Amino acid sequence: MTLATCGAGHLLAAITASEDYSLIPNYGGTYLGQGNAAVNGSQAVLNNSCVPTSVANGLSYMQAYAYSTDTPSPFTSNPNQYAAVNALQTAMGTTASGTYPGPALTGLQSYFSTVNLAPSVLSWQDVNPSAQTMADYLNSHDGVQLGILWGSVTGTTFTGGGGHFVSLTGLDLAGGSGTIDILDPWGNPLGNNADTSGAAKSLLVSSVNITAGLPAGSYFKVTFPATDFSDPVYPAEGTAYAGGAQTGIIAIDMVQAIPEPTAASFVLIAVTLGSGLRRRRRA
Repeated sequence: MTLATCGAGHLLAAITASEDYSLIPNYGGTYLGQGNAAVNGSQAVLNNSCVPTSVANGLSYMQAYAYSTDTPSPFTSNPNQYAAVNALQTAMGTTASGTYPGPALTGLQSYFSTVNLAPSVLSWQDVNPSAQTMADYLNSHDGVQLGILWGSVTGTTFTGGGGHFVSLTGLDLAGGSGTIDILDPWGNPLGNNADTSGAAKSLLVSSVNITAGLPAGSYFKVTFPATDFSDPVYPAEGTAYAGGAQTGIIAIDMVQAIPEPTAASFVLIAVTLGSGLRRRRRA
């Protein structure tokens, strides 16, 4: 499972950054959804294909941003299609149990080298970015995929289980509180299964101190809107926590849209906890 960290030393400064994911439909693309019938596998696999779908959305932003700046696409094939989601799904070993951080990275590297033939894209792993680092990547027009750990907090104790993967498109934080904007591959479903297209959403964020269940420190509490949870197995609101060094819940994928001078950069940040990244939360 994976998430973006935010150390305690980064919670007080006002940090703002954003990207324009509307460039994807503006340049003829679409927001890819993990529940689309074009995604390979059973419905259970579709419901747990947030990692490959979100990564494909991030790559789609990279391509669209290149188009918007009259820069050649770093890809020799179009990532904004479900064939790309399926290729990533296969390369990452996604199953009904989700996608694990290690195979997510190696699968992405395999996709770049053998499937998508992207010679101008480099990939590597980084760990524990600060909120300012996330803002810097957004302001550099990188694609940032954010892992969110489902869980609850009682006092200073965190209890988690399962998680989700989304595209981070913006953040506006001051003193550890504010909002983050995402493109969610789960979409806006009316039932229990992932939607056929992704959806843009704004999530509330506040800082919280955790001393048990995760390494002690300050974390971001991310709250999904109640309208996201029509499925009765969800509570009225869904909460998740991002942050804290070595939580294992942390993963950000970043795609740099402008070659410098010839190579764009895709960074996958992952600290493994041993759980797959899944959209579903167990009852």
